[in-house]
Amino acid sequence: MTVAIKTAKSSRYFYGWNIMGVIVVGGFLGAGTSQLFMGVMLKPITEDLGWTRTAMTGGLTAGTVVAGLLSPVFGRLADRFGPRVLMTLGALLVAASYFIMAGLSALWMFYLAYILGRSMASINLGGVVAMTAATNWFRRKRGRALGLVSMALPLGGSVLVFAAQLIIDGPGWRTVFLLFGIAMLAIVVVPAAVILRRRPEDIGLLPDGDTSTTDNGANTGSKRKPSTEYSWTLRQAVGTPTLWILIASASIGVMANGMVSFHQVAYFTDQGLDTKHAALALSVFALAGAVSSGAWGLLVEHFSERYMAVIAMAVAAISMVFLQFVDTTGEAIIFSAFFGISARGESSLIQMMIAQYYGRNSYGSISSLLTPFQMIGLGFGPLIASIFYDVVGSYDMLFLGLSGVYAVTMVLLWLARKPVVPDLKAVVN
Repeated sequence: MTVAIKTAKSSRYFYGWNIMGVIVVGGFLGAGTSQLFMGVMLKPITEDLGWTRTAMTGGLTAGTVVAGLLSPVFGRLADRFGPRVLMTLGALLVAASYFIMAGLSALWMFYLAYILGRSMASINLGGVVAMTAATNWFRRKRGRALGLVSMALPLGGSVLVFAAQLIIDGPGWRTVFLLFGIAMLAIVVVPAAVILRRRPEDIGLLPDGDTSTTDNGANTGSKRKPSTEYSWTLRQAVGTPTLWILIASASIGVMANGMVSFHQVAYFTDQGLDTKHAALALSVFALAGAVSSGAWGLLVEHFSERYMAVIAMAVAAISMVFLQFVDTTGEAIIFSAFFGISARGESSLIQMMIAQYYGRNSYGSISSLLTPFQMIGLGFGPLIASIFYDVVGSYDMLFLGLSGVYAVTMVLLWLARKPVVPDLKAVVN
């Protein structure tokens, strides 16, 4: 099937925004496999099927780790083939995982479904494939494009968490997954197959909808000086200390994020909040993360990505101290808002740093190198917190210790300066 596409000379509208529309919707619905969303499903599923929290969390760990291990493979595929086939197939498999979870009767079925859904959603719908597409289609407006990709999943989490709680209180938790599967088939699979393309050059366009390679976007209002972009190879990037600092900071930060977000509803209910108010606070956390991802994207078009990331981690560290005093709905919402703005901002800001530091030709391969480390941290974070809770009977000391973890991440990000281009005579984009 073909799609009629207007060139930049015949219309001011840029086809890249169609690409972004499909990506955002896919990431939104893929949020049903996220750890944040599964946090609201934790008690209903374990209480209905008689599982322990640790047993179910083990499935989340497995799915997240598998996603991390597969990400480098899909990163290379994204660089070579683009998002069309990868996102279409990913959406089909995520829908299948939702239908399996709607009919759960044994723990092994949950592990199978969650590993399938988590890996495909986090890689193809909201991860390296989506990020590579945004990086390829935008340059001057890359910050806002990557911000939109980053906000899709937490925005989906915010809406889907609250909607799921209403459904759980009505028809039950199985209906949640059934409806998600139907929605994925109806509004993601077909648009992905029809609309998505690899790069603007493949259809006679340029990044950002520019009409010439000399268009530097002087009228965008950016305070950052336009410059040529050197595209690093994976081998060159691996040889820079900056990339490994970013890997370390991303892994540590996301492990802490996973501990808090997955157990947030359980923690708030343990503190005396009812389930609806706890779900509301989690929804606020996800919504704040979504909005902030877009805001961070706009800010980095004017200010240093590194400075923004350091500020975000400082706020996250302070938020974890404040969490120790939370025991009312209002306080829970205040914590969730500030923690969502800061902690959620880290992952999107690091992706922006990689795109700006290393260019777009090998972005998928380079950025996906972070993912195994990042997903292992994200996968084991909730499991470590579950074990800590089962042994100690409280999350308090663990969460207080995370303020120090975010402080370490802040220092690492400060050290992650832009690497020096290895060959000034190399061809630029």
